Amino acid sequence: MTHSHEGPRARDAFIASGVLDRSVRDVVGSSWKRSTQAGVSPTLVEPSYAGALGKSQQLNALVSRVMHRMADGLAGEPVSMIFADPTGRVIHRICPDTTFGRRLEKVSLAPGFTYAEDSVGTNGIGTALLTRTPTLIVGSEHFTEPLMAFACAGAPVHHPISGGLVGVLDLTCEAGVSNALLLTYARSIAERIEDEILATVSVSEMTLLRDYLAACRHATGPVLALSEDIVMMNHLAQQRLDAADRTALVARTDDAVGEVLPRTLVADLPSGAIARLDYRPTSVGSAVVGGVFRVQIQEASSRPLRSSDSRALSAQLPGVAGTSPEWTRAGAQLRESHRAGTWVLLVGERGVGKHALARAVHVAESPARHLRVLDAETAALDPDEWFQHLEDELVSEEGTLIIRHIDRLPASLVGSVSSRLLEESDRSHSAPARWVVATREASVVDDALESQIVPCFDRTINVEPLRHRPDDIRAMIPAMLRTLSPSRDLQISPRAVNQLARHPWPGNATQLRDVLRRVLAAKRTGTIELADLPPECMAVGRRTLTPLESLERDAITRALADHGGNKGKAAEHLGMSRATIYRKIRGYNIDTRR
Repeated sequence: MTHSHEGPRARDAFIASGVLDRSVRDVVGSSWKRSTQAGVSPTLVEPSYAGALGKSQQLNALVSRVMHRMADGLAGEPVSMIFADPTGRVIHRICPDTTFGRRLEKVSLAPGFTYAEDSVGTNGIGTALLTRTPTLIVGSEHFTEPLMAFACAGAPVHHPISGGLVGVLDLTCEAGVSNALLLTYARSIAERIEDEILATVSVSEMTLLRDYLAACRHATGPVLALSEDIVMMNHLAQQRLDAADRTALVARTDDAVGEVLPRTLVADLPSGAIARLDYRPTSVGSAVVGGVFRVQIQEASSRPLRSSDSRALSAQLPGVAGTSPEWTRAGAQLRESHRAGTWVLLVGERGVGKHALARAVHVAESPARHLRVLDAETAALDPDEWFQHLEDELVSEEGTLIIRHIDRLPASLVGSVSSRLLEESDRSHSAPARWVVATREASVVDDALESQIVPCFDRTINVEPLRHRPDDIRAMIPAMLRTLSPSRDLQISPRAVNQLARHPWPGNATQLRDVLRRVLAAKRTGTIELADLPPECMAVGRRTLTPLESLERDAITRALADHGGNKGKAAEHLGMSRATIYRKIRGYNIDTRR
């Protein structure tokens, strides 16, 4: 392998024309093309800053011990030993030569910064991670000019049990003193790390591996197995899902890993596909140590959704839209209770659709019967009048009574309402005539409510929050558009739908309707695109933000949009450092692909 004066000319020619010289190695040429497509600057080093240094303290400590033992061989040499995680984020760096260390600082090759290929272009860390093979990049083979002064040899580190990528061990030195032994030494250190990991493999990891292999033997689709430190994925997951979908799939498993009971999750993937994850826990004794997920992929249509599509999606229950197992199960349970005359307490977050579901079941099952809705949230205005309305309803004609927000019933009314409901419940069960449904928030805990109100109802049905039902968001969007703009034939693009389906929606369906109302105020015809969505929709994290955090998130999103996604200019506009805006983009899960 030759690295002469021809190297810089070949690089410069490629940057100027996009044409590769025949002297350029295949691994380098392919990386240059990827770097160009990713929009990496050929003149500036701009690694993103990720901040926190990984989840696994045990693995980080193990890697650090091996690196410090091997660092004795570098004493006095201008060589730096670096370990980066699978995303390219630098976790550890050992550099005995302080002068050389300062040069690395100038290009941000330091803990917390990401040297993925799409961040800084061709380099030993990012390219080795992407190709999954040991890679030596010397001098002008780097895509970004400031890195041409260095040579870097990256050797991937794999988990000896799962085969999953743990990270990459990189040796970086001056380009002028590099040779092939640099890569050999990097591979040797990577193997030492793998040996250390194998020596610490526990009973829990072996048990998880056993369950994973058993699932894979009969699998017809992707299979994942996860614990705190291990992620295993079968070949079908690698074949059928791209990197973005695999990342989203792993992120969705956070809601189940560690749970004692099996459960089913739904994940809306960036590609537009919908994944159903069947979770089974792995246990050692009484402790859950991980879990195995069997995955079914449902491909989504690339056609824009029209408001008229909602008619088919909402055929089962009138006035509501939803196709997820969680939503249809809740609807089926409620219909079953209506037919049996059993009273129901609907539990779920505010705005999740409890009232709408109860009304839909009434219309579907007994459209000719009387329906009355009482809101306990208004009872505090005049408790005596509200209780009289309840009394009148319980002695009126047969039908359905929905009591909304029963958890907000004033304390002064709890006893009398409980007594009256229990009395009517006994009468209704002996001769079914009146069906009573009450709604409450899952987060409200009140001793009087639990001891006096809850026993009035025969069963409790949980309505899952919208963030757990992304496929319902797809059904709700066209339905809401048709309701909000009945005279307009609006469409919404698949990218916009995908983004809305990924949003956590802490306000559930109520928040989704408010967002679409704001969009419609500005977009009256045509197709709603990603750029038409408000800033809050570009964040996909699950944490509920404080009002101040929401303002900051929206300001960052607008600044990025105003400056064409340029993070440096957005940071300057907001008066913050580049490291700060990178940290906040990651913290708020802001999608920068707009």
